[in-house]
Parts: sequence; C-alpha cells; structure tokens
Amino acid sequence: MFKVNTKHILKTQTIYISGPMTGLPDYNRAAFNLREEAFRAAGYDNVLNPAKISEQNGDGRPYEWYLKKALSMMLNADVLYVFGDVTTSRGVDLELYVASRLRMPIVFEGGGYVR
Repeated sequence: MFKVNTKHILKTQTIYISGPMTGLPDYNRAAFNLREEAFRAAGYDNVLNPAKISEQNGDGRPYEWYLKKALSMMLNADVLYVFGDVTTSRGVDLELYVASRLRMPIVFEGGGYVR
C-alpha cells in the first residue's frame, strides 16, 4: 500500500493535498485520490482533496474558477501536504505562497517540512 509522509501531522489536523494537475493525464486525479486514501487508511479523517472539485463539477470551467475553489478549500486546512514535481505548477506555487504567508505548516512528501 502507498504511504504518505505523516511526520509532523497530527491526526486532529485538516490536511490539504497539493500537487500538479494542469497538463497531466486526467488532471492527476489518481495521484490525489491515492494520497487521500492513504491518509484515511492511516487514520486521518480530515483530508481535503482539490481533485474532487473537478470530479464534482466537471472539467469545462476556466482554470481560474478551479483555482479559486481550491484556494478556498485550502484556507480551511491546518497543513499543506505537497507531492510531485511542482516546479512548473502555478497552482502549487500560489498554494505554497499563501501557506507560507499564513504560517501554515507545509509537509513535503519527500520528507521536507516548513513551519
């Protein structure tokens, strides 16, 4: 089974999953859903998955519409969990910026942590 990096994340905290979507097959939904399932299997009940936005609303809206919904979702989280190659993702870049300004803990799948 896939394992997420749970170091520095309390089970009572709400986790927002951040990763690249744009330009990837099926908007990388499988990778987001895999991580959500792994957190839930590890006993984390409060997991926010932005891939669910397009699953519930379809793919026909402008990028900015999804980004606004994702940022709104992220603002309800306690921890930002970041995975994948995010070097070219405008969305992840913005999520990291907002999280850092809000002093939200950022946990990277590869093991890094920013408080």
